[in-house]
Amino acid sequence: MEETDSGVLINIRAAPGAARDKVLGIHANALKIAVCAPALAGKANKALCRILAKKLAIKRSSVSLHSGKTSQNKRFLLAGLSKAEAAGIVAEALPAEKRSR
Repeated sequence: MEETDSGVLINIRAAPGAARDKVLGIHANALKIAVCAPALAGKANKALCRILAKKLAIKRSSVSLHSGKTSQNKRFLLAGLSKAEAAGIVAEALPAEKRSR
């Protein structure tokens, strides 16, 4: 995670075309998320925004793709959050077995 003037940039590793939408855990310093949507015409990116907003319990308008439009490795901006706030809500969104103790 990287704090900016407008919020926090979070690294995401996308897994499009999955059987269901799910936060899988941390992979190579990024939050890995499986999405049902295919990697076509931005469908997976839109699904990732929706999933991030829902799992992190923040407004959909606060989540935007910053970079990685056509890559599995993406960076999303979580607007209006500090790094500490973002780290806390990301930790809560992780599956129980993937959380640090």
